[in-house]
Amino acid sequence: MTSVPLGDPQSNPQPDPRRKGRVINDAPMLVIRRWLTAAACDFRAHLGLSLAYGMGLFLLGWIGISSLWMLNLSWMILPSLAGGLLVGPIATVGLYRISRRRQSGPNTGIAAGIAAPGQILLSGIILMVFALMWLRSATLVFAVFFGLLPFAGFTETMGTLLATPQGIATLIVGSIVGGLFAALGFAVSAFSIPMLIHREVDCFSAMALSFNATTHNFRLMLHWALLVSVATLLGLITGLIGLIVIFPLLGYATWHAYFDIFEG
Repeated sequence: MTSVPLGDPQSNPQPDPRRKGRVINDAPMLVIRRWLTAAACDFRAHLGLSLAYGMGLFLLGWIGISSLWMLNLSWMILPSLAGGLLVGPIATVGLYRISRRRQSGPNTGIAAGIAAPGQILLSGIILMVFALMWLRSATLVFAVFFGLLPFAGFTETMGTLLATPQGIATLIVGSIVGGLFAALGFAVSAFSIPMLIHREVDCFSAMALSFNATTHNFRLMLHWALLVSVATLLGLITGLIGLIVIFPLLGYATWHAYFDIFEG
C-alpha cells in the first residue's frame, strides 16, 4: 500500500465537481431524447420485468381507487392520484437498479446493490408526509369555497367543479397549490432516490443536491417535468393502462438523467 505524505495535496483531494451535478447546456429535447433512448434499451432488454412493474402499478392504482369508492371517499380520487405522483419516485427503486446493473455490466455485482437503503426509507416517509400535506391542502381549498358541507359522490362533485363559478375557482386555486407542491416535490426527488442507490449519502443531502441540480438546469428540467406530466396524464386518461409502459420507461429515463447530470 502506498502512503500519501500529510503535506501532499493528494492527502486532501479536491471534491469532484460532478458530485454536485453539472449544468447541461444542450438543447433540452435532444438531451431528453438521449435519456429516453437509453430507457427504451433498458425496457427492451428487461421486457418481462418492466411490464411486471407497470402491471403492479396498474393493479395498485385500481385497488386504491376502488377502496376510496367503496369507502364513500370518491372525492379523494383525484387528489390521491396527484399525491401519488409525489411518492412515485420511491416505487421506481427497482427500475433504477435494473438500469444501473445494465449500465455497469453483468459481471459487477456491486452495481446491483443499494448504497443507502435506510435513507431511501426515510425519503419515502418524507415524501409520504408531503403527499398527506397535499391531500389536507386540497380539502382546505374545497372547504374555503364550499364550506364544511359533506362531499357528494364523485360524479356530483366533478359536475359541481366543472359547471359552477365556485367549482372553477376551486380548480384554479387547487391547481396553483398543487402545482407548488408538485414543483417542490419534483425538485427534491428528481435525483435524490437514484443518488441514494448510487452513493452513501443522507437523504437530506441527496434532496438538497437534487434541488440544486434541478434549479441549475431549470430549462432542461422544466421540459422534462412537462414531458413526465403529459405522459402521466396520458396514462391516467387511459384508465391507468398506459402507465404499464409509461411508468417503467420514465423510471429508466430518470436513472439516465441522474447519471448524465451527476456522473456524466
